[in-house]
Order: sequence, then C-alpha cells, then structure tokens
Amino acid sequence: MKLADKAKSAAIEVVAKQALGYLEKDPETNIPKLMELVDKYTPKDWFAGQRNAIRSAISDKNNNWYQLILRMYQLDPGVRKTFFENFIINASLRGGLLQEENARENNCNSPWAILLDPTSACNLKCTGCWAAEYGHQLNLSLEEIDSIIRQGKEIGVYMYIYRR
Repeated sequence: MKLADKAKSAAIEVVAKQALGYLEKDPETNIPKLMELVDKYTPKDWFAGQRNAIRSAISDKNNNWYQLILRMYQLDPGVRKTFFENFIINASLRGGLLQEENARENNCNSPWAILLDPTSACNLKCTGCWAAEYGHQLNLSLEEIDSIIRQGKEIGVYMYIYRR
C-alpha cells in the first residue's frame, strides 16, 4: 500500500470512530449532518460510490434502507460498534482503498465480498440451492478458508458471507 493510501486509511479510522460517537447521540438528526460534512471536507471522487449509496439510503426516510439503518440503533451498543467498524471502516472504506489500488496496478476489479461455502454436507433440499445435489465430499479445510481470507484481504476484501 502506498504511503498516501496508508495515511488515508489511518485518517479514515480516526474520523470514522469519531463519527460513530457523533451518530450515537442522535442518529436521525446526525446521519444527514454527517453526510454533509463528509461531502464538504473530502474530495468529490473519494469513495464516491459508497457516499452516493449512503446518501441515497438516507434521502427518503420511508425507504427500507433508511429504516434498516435506524434499526441498528436497537442493537446492543457493542454489537453496533463492531458492525460499524467491520462494515463501514474495514469492508467499505479500508477495503475500498485497497480495491482502487489493485484496480490501478493490475487493471482489474476486486469483489466487495466473497461468498464461501465451507461444506456441501447438507441434507436439506432448499429451492435454488445446489449443496445437497453434490454429496458430502466437497469441503474446504480450515487452511483453505484461511488462505482465501488472507488473499482476499490483500486485494481489499473484508466482507465474507458464509453459506452452510
């Protein structure tokens, strides 16, 4: 990671943690205010996709995304803090920096998330699911899962979705 990107990453972490504290005080009032501050003090192209998605989600207080954001404030504060750090700081912001760097250097895009199916050992036959059709022999070892996650982090993937 380049020095400028390391500085951005460190700044993101500090500012994001301060932002979380600010949001905790009054989420409904402070979410739009925080987006205004972000738009005012950051370069227009900095995390433009992520900022547009958040702005879109909070523009209409009746949409499902906005309601989902507010429901997060019904969670335990520790769970909410961990979710915020992992989803916003790691997966979206820090991961976004690495993904942009990877795209510049290698002329390819990194996925935002990786779906892992650690095992096909499932006896259910859910509509649309393939797992039960392939028997019980397709299993990833802990070493293989660890390797996938390490490789993912190297290219900026911090979100992993596990299927059973």
